[in-house]
Amino acid sequence: MIGLVPWWLRPNIVKTRNLIDWLRLVQIPGLGPVGIRKLLGHFGHPQAIVEASEQDYREVPGIRPRMVDQLLNFRNKIPSQPVTDQLERLHQIGARLITLGDPFYPPMLAEIHDPPPVLYVQGDPNHLLASRMLAVVGSRRASPKALGLAREISFALVHHQVVVVSGLALGIDSAAHRGALDGGGFTVAVAAVGLDVCYPPGNQDLARRIIAQGCLVTEAPLGTRPDPFRFPARNRIISGLAHGVVVVEAGEKSGALITSRMALEQGREVFAVPGASGDWHCAGSNRLLKSGAGWVEGAKDILWEMRWETTVAPNGPLAVDAINSGAGSRELLIQCLASGPIQADELSRKSHLTVASLSSILLQLELAGVVIRQPGNWFALQNSLTHDTRS
Repeated sequence: MIGLVPWWLRPNIVKTRNLIDWLRLVQIPGLGPVGIRKLLGHFGHPQAIVEASEQDYREVPGIRPRMVDQLLNFRNKIPSQPVTDQLERLHQIGARLITLGDPFYPPMLAEIHDPPPVLYVQGDPNHLLASRMLAVVGSRRASPKALGLAREISFALVHHQVVVVSGLALGIDSAAHRGALDGGGFTVAVAAVGLDVCYPPGNQDLARRIIAQGCLVTEAPLGTRPDPFRFPARNRIISGLAHGVVVVEAGEKSGALITSRMALEQGREVFAVPGASGDWHCAGSNRLLKSGAGWVEGAKDILWEMRWETTVAPNGPLAVDAINSGAGSRELLIQCLASGPIQADELSRKSHLTVASLSSILLQLELAGVVIRQPGNWFALQNSLTHDTRS
């Protein structure tokens, strides 16, 4: 049940030593997310990687001899004290570190080929576990029409309990974030810089709003500047978090095309808004449509394709928790469990409940003796319960 309890209420089960090992691991030059995933698959835990011998490293499939040398040398070159200082600085700005295997690590992102080993998060990490997440991206130099459409799409999506993901850049990204916020919903901004570096500088106020009504996430350590190579890496996180990517407007060289390509590689849905033929603003997005991307003129097209059009929060998305926390949601969970035991993440997807609401209602049902919790985050109806679904 730990994965369903908000992090600020549950005990700190991830020790400081564990976080130090993670941060030292990600600083090894040339190792990268894929290398770290190989090591974790072999050793199972960052502490075991840190303490391994040369022979242990050489037994890892796919790890080259040069990387073994780097692994052997890094322990002396990356002392733990600066890493400890970084954890303290994160605490001071109200941020936290989420690692692979953490209950709050986004499950969709964990499935990609090269998931970030650590995520720095400022805001409410619950939004990383939303059952409906959609990326809305596009050009920094977008046309006024496209900016308005990006805002309208995001505004409408949040009224269907969709969390809007984007990259906090100028243009379409900013319009998407603002649309979600203005609609009273939630948004996740993926940055290419450290949490203590605002880029672009003009989006500082927007970033504050996002932190208050969503979260800001990055794989970059504190102090990281906007180096060009970091943005394509950032884009894989945008697409990796979401169930699909909507390209509102993109030129031939727009970074949004990188995001859409990565989305396809990750098995995500890709949509694009059609633009006028010959308009350089939308040459890239029009090419996506010719390649088979879903045709989008408004949020209703996306919702229909994703099969999300049936659930609407009648009084706005912020009313969803209040509606879901009543008797109707308890009955819904009982119906979901009637066919047999279900894991918590699958139960969340089926019920469309937020993590916080699901946790609260399951606890109520447990205390009432209706539901039993089983190892591995599985839940089932008590054997003595007879629930007639014929009425």
